[in-house]
Parts: sequence; C-alpha cells; structure tokens
Amino acid sequence: MKKIIMFGMVCLLTACTHAIKPENNSDKLIQVKSAPAGCVYLYKLDAEASVYSHDDAISYLKNRIAEQAKTGNVFVLERDETVQNTWVMFGPEYKYLMTARVYDCANL
Repeated sequence: MKKIIMFGMVCLLTACTHAIKPENNSDKLIQVKSAPAGCVYLYKLDAEASVYSHDDAISYLKNRIAEQAKTGNVFVLERDETVQNTWVMFGPEYKYLMTARVYDCANL
C-alpha cells in the first residue's frame, strides 16, 4: 500500500513540473510587453496549446517561433487567452490561444 501511495505522489509531483522543454535555442527568445523600438517586424504567429500551465504555453510558443528558422529574437504577445477545454476527463483543463508578433532586434 505504501508503494502505491508513493508512486501516486511521484506522479503528482512530476505532473507539476514544466513539461515543455526548450528546443532550437528557443530559450534565447526575449518576451517584451510592447513593440520594441528600432527593431524590424518579421511576422505574426498564432499558436494553440493544451498544456497544464501558462509557462508551458509560453515555452510552446517559443519553440514554434524557433522552428520558423528566421532571425527573430524578440516577441510581443498580441493575444493571450485561456479557454476551458470541454469534454476532457484526463488532461489539461485549459487551452491557451496566443498570437505573437516576432521582431529582429540587432541591438540585443
């Protein structure tokens, strides 16, 4: 019985950690609150992530930006919405809808 309880505790603890890891140097992307001055606007990217936390959703977005293989190094969240997943018994309760504007800032 103790082993079952310990296994359950380990599963709960690991579920609370960040599930999405940085890929393709996405951890070097910088999020800013408004459009940076002196930077070149590159593109807009929409992303939808069903994950357990907002931090994981941002990590997912950063990975998507890094996948574009463009020179962008700064992004601004234009849209950041949380929608409850319906008919989900096991899995994330929320879905994060995000739109990011990506910039290339040579001075950073």
